[in-house]
Amino acid sequence: MLYFLGNCQMDFLSRSVAGLGLPIAHAELASPMTHASHPDGVPPALARLVREFDLGDAFNGRRPEDQFDLPRPEDAPALLVLNLFHETAPLFLHNEDGFIFHMNPAAWRGDPALAAWMEAHCRPIAPNPASYLTRFGQFLAHVRERLPDAPILLVTRLNHYPAFGPAPYSYLENWTALSREAPAHFAVWERELGVRTLDANRVFGGIWRESGRTIEAHCPFLKISLEERDGAVVGLHASRDVEHVGPLWARLADKVAAFIETGEIGYDPAETAPPEWNRPWRPAVLDDEAVIDRFASERNYPWAEAVGSFFMDLTRDRTPLLAASGEFMPVCHNTLHMIRAYGRIFKNPLLSAFCDAHRPIAATFTDNGPLYRADYLARLDEIRAHALS
Repeated sequence: MLYFLGNCQMDFLSRSVAGLGLPIAHAELASPMTHASHPDGVPPALARLVREFDLGDAFNGRRPEDQFDLPRPEDAPALLVLNLFHETAPLFLHNEDGFIFHMNPAAWRGDPALAAWMEAHCRPIAPNPASYLTRFGQFLAHVRERLPDAPILLVTRLNHYPAFGPAPYSYLENWTALSREAPAHFAVWERELGVRTLDANRVFGGIWRESGRTIEAHCPFLKISLEERDGAVVGLHASRDVEHVGPLWARLADKVAAFIETGEIGYDPAETAPPEWNRPWRPAVLDDEAVIDRFASERNYPWAEAVGSFFMDLTRDRTPLLAASGEFMPVCHNTLHMIRAYGRIFKNPLLSAFCDAHRPIAATFTDNGPLYRADYLARLDEIRAHALS
């Protein structure tokens, strides 16, 4: 069994590895601190809480057993693969027992008894982003102590190169600064803990050279912040999500499979960071025909690339393209976030047609649990209401 620990990046990678015919297991983690705060499994107080209030869906996929359990030595995986996963907010500290855990606050909205328990026994904490790599190193040491003989492979994060604009970001807070000190930590973990590193920058460099495509096609999701005054948008800031890199996972899966066979990590000569990554980003705009082609694909990344291109040319309103295509959009919070922002910039009643066509698809989406679906539908209804207000 190959065991993948981390956030959605490890989920994507584990699925690609499974596609090669290898057995996998995946666990979503909330913070390097959860295991260390209670290394003997799920804390009894949290287990009782889950049973008493039926909280199976309250953890955003980061189940208590994932937050606190590790494979036992007798069940050691053939390979343990991790990434530098971000810390999921909010995190709570149990005042009496000292364990740290993540739970979705939506779980106790409308439940006074659960809210009272949380207020009486727990308080929110905010880890210092600057010390993340130290916390992660302590977590790795804990994993190594638990599994002294298991091979451990760490998949690194993409650095924030200028060509990845606008304003590249990762969900791991402070990664721009942390990436400068990360190689020194990697060297210590390799030397002292026997951890091997798989360089995502080098692998993506090879993909970039082969594809000849722009950053928009590989990493299409934009985080949009708006400044609004008197109901009008007067300022916009966009940053590119370089955490969800579509073509990266299949190539990394090949590297993982090769590592299992040979015990080595090999790179092709073309797998280096291209010099143009250090040049300024140049915006790409899609014409209407290209947008329609991407909408017709019914796939997340083409959809996000098309919607993202709308923000590169705000001289005209392209809401009619959305209004005609809502039934083709896959459920995706990141793309919906961009559509919400676009609807604030161009307040157009036609956007309600998009919402009406997309809602039946969202209502039947169950992959991420009921809280995800409820939140998604609420956001969709908010977009519709604003368009018609």
